[in-house]
Amino acid sequence: MLHKISFYVNEKQLKQKKILNFFKNLVFEKKKKNWKIQIISSDYLRDLNLLKYFLKIKTKIKVDFLKDKNWVLAVKKKDKPVLTNLFTIFQSKLSKTFTKNFIQIPASTAFGTGKHYSTFLTIKNIEWLMKKKKFFKSLDLGAGTGLLAFVINKICKKNVVATDIDLDSEKCVKINKKINEINNVFFVKCKNFNSIYFKGKKFDLIVSNILLLPLKKNSRNFSQYLSSGGFIIISGILKTQINDITSYFMKFNLKLVKSIYINEWASMIFKK
Repeated sequence: MLHKISFYVNEKQLKQKKILNFFKNLVFEKKKKNWKIQIISSDYLRDLNLLKYFLKIKTKIKVDFLKDKNWVLAVKKKDKPVLTNLFTIFQSKLSKTFTKNFIQIPASTAFGTGKHYSTFLTIKNIEWLMKKKKFFKSLDLGAGTGLLAFVINKICKKNVVATDIDLDSEKCVKINKKINEINNVFFVKCKNFNSIYFKGKKFDLIVSNILLLPLKKNSRNFSQYLSSGGFIIISGILKTQINDITSYFMKFNLKLVKSIYINEWASMIFKK
């Protein structure tokens, strides 16, 4: 039995990574000075307790019962393709023929179908950067569905490493690789760079669509595992956080090259 939990948080509460990282089936949007968050929950009593006590949210929480139906199928029926300069991204097979590269990312519990502004902006920055430079060793940190790794792979035609701590991500990347007939994207299950795999490794491109706090936490690692002259594309941050992350990355020899944004969301390119 599914329930929809709805509540509002302010900017400060939104920056607490646990609010956005703990729950998978989550939608949030800007409402004037606050953010509206909705969670599709199969155990709403547990999730309510987490919200009230673990996350320390002091706000009115609304719970609605959702009629039993195939929600993944319902999302697919309403789905429209995401179009970038080079790609068409869709959740199911398309009957129409598109001239752009087609990537199929089915709806799942992992993040990254291309619809969220943070993912869309990252793809735009990848496309822009790869017009100017060739990359041979790339990493997608916090891969989710693997979409960003697939985009990089389809442009540069080289091996791409995708990492995530979430078991759902590992399953999704494996399934989506098969669907899209992609062989040279390799998944490493780990949190941040905490794997023996990274010992002695250097990348000339790193992409990471996560959130402000984990991006800042990984800033030293980004610099350590990035080759001299290499680039990092970050996303999952708000426009109001651009100056904060820019000044923080500068401490680790990462210089801002470009930033783009849509509504409240931003994506940035840095060079070492």
